[in-house]
Amino acid sequence: MPGHRALWSRADSFLTFASRYPTFIDVSLQEDKTSSAQEVLVLDAEIAVLKAVENVLLEAGLSVTAVATLAHARDQVLNRFFSVVLCDMDTPSLEGAVEFIRFVRDRSPLTAVIAMSRRTSFDVVASAFRAGATDVIPENKHSVIPLRERVCQAARDVQTTISRDQLMSELADANDELIRKLMELSGRATELEDKLLARDGEPSSSASRLGAIHLLVVDDRTDLVEALEKALPDEQGWRLQHAMSGGEALDIASQTPPQVVVAKEALPDLTGSMVVKTIKATAPGVVALLFAPPSDGRVGEIKLMDQSRLHTLIPRFSTPDDLVAQLSEVRSALVRKARERRYVKIFQTQYLEILQRCHRLRKQIDALTNKDK
Repeated sequence: MPGHRALWSRADSFLTFASRYPTFIDVSLQEDKTSSAQEVLVLDAEIAVLKAVENVLLEAGLSVTAVATLAHARDQVLNRFFSVVLCDMDTPSLEGAVEFIRFVRDRSPLTAVIAMSRRTSFDVVASAFRAGATDVIPENKHSVIPLRERVCQAARDVQTTISRDQLMSELADANDELIRKLMELSGRATELEDKLLARDGEPSSSASRLGAIHLLVVDDRTDLVEALEKALPDEQGWRLQHAMSGGEALDIASQTPPQVVVAKEALPDLTGSMVVKTIKATAPGVVALLFAPPSDGRVGEIKLMDQSRLHTLIPRFSTPDDLVAQLSEVRSALVRKARERRYVKIFQTQYLEILQRCHRLRKQIDALTNKDK
């Protein structure tokens, strides 16, 4: 049974070598003090061997957690990150060690797993590598220095990978932050231009580029339309059209899609909901409002249709002024969107070359980051 192998022969091979050549060990180990921040987990059921390996790695400047049971080792991996896991291929058995290697690789892909084995047959070594071990070290009296060197090198390699990934992440963040800052500068320039125009009594460039807003009102009565025509004249940037039925509204929208639709829910031929859904199917950017007018002493309501869902905007619609106020907010939102589109266009025009360079850089970073995953 693997657990009953020659216990002291393994321990002696580490301890005797270290005791016979203490000066050589101490001097050579000082070379790897740069690895002091690295965490290493050592698993071996034989306490004497476990202590011997722990002492060797501690002298190398590594932070070592030494455990003798598989359960304790699994618990450590679940709760902490280790740069290197060094495990004995007979703890608790070959099958158990192989399963533990798989567990570490699944739980912590960055961790380097090094297997120690007194048996160097093809089956044992191949089992370790197939499970995900990065190295297999034979256990004998000549393996103390190679073990120390390979563990330290594995720890350095893991730290290099982590540092590189962190650098790539910081570089990607800096790239994104640069684009955000440039976007903010373009936005501020656009807003400043609009403020200067407003101070001189001229319409903002964003509103000018937006032009007159095409408003389609669908209502079988004329009183609301007449009120809107007075409150939203052409001089204020509105172009109002009136349809008295759903069919007429669809004809108008098919020829010149409106930017804003205000439809009465109860129409002679179609429902207002059906009308705005049909219009939005061909022009998704249309702002669609549905209203139920006040009648018989009862207040009406105004709702916004957004992706086939209705949201109540004005639960107590009593006068045309309520709708006028809502449409003024809609116009302000459209002007803001026009401003955003404008400064994005300015940004793309002014910083096209740097945008292209940032895009290439980000693609290269993503490619390098994903390469090792």
